[in-house]
This record gives sequence, structure tokens and C-alpha cells, in this order.
Amino acid sequence: MPNPVFELVIYKVKNPQTAARIRAGLQPHVAAYPGFLDWKAVASTDDAALFADIVTWDSVDAARAAGQKVMTDPACAPFMAEIGEIFSMGHFAEERRA
Repeated sequence: MPNPVFELVIYKVKNPQTAARIRAGLQPHVAAYPGFLDWKAVASTDDAALFADIVTWDSVDAARAAGQKVMTDPACAPFMAEIGEIFSMGHFAEERRA
């Protein structure tokens, strides 16, 4: 089995309480996307409006396909509307040791 891919997104939301509620409700929906393995939803301890998502996918292709789907999925629109600014978004894999 290939190494899982970690999608890391760091962003600021408009309303932390609203965004947190919508994000929690969205997790089961995204969990049904092909290749989904896990989603850690975290918030900054210093800034209530700063969120990060660490989503684990079974492949980079699954991660990229999900990223495209999130942008057009009507179920994701309310959460996307809560995002004020994205600071970082990328895909990462554990380094293999020799």
C-alpha cells in the first residue's frame, strides 16, 4: 500500500463559531469521498478565527480530486463561504527512511 497523503490547509474564518459548526457537520459528507482516510480539524489556541485541517487520503490523486470536488460540491458551499483567507494549502507524504 502506498504512503497516505496528508492535505494541510491553514485558513482564517469569518465567524469561528459558525465555521466550526458547519465544518463539524461537513466532515461525514467529505468522509464519503473516494480515498478519504481521516480528518483532524483543529483551531489555533492563540486566534479563534485561525483553523487548520489535516485530511489524510490514500493517494495524492484522491486528495487532488477531493480538492476539486469541494470547490463545486453544493454541500461544501456554506463552509467555503465562511473562509476569509487561506494562508497555506498543500499535500505532504511521510519521508521514507533508507
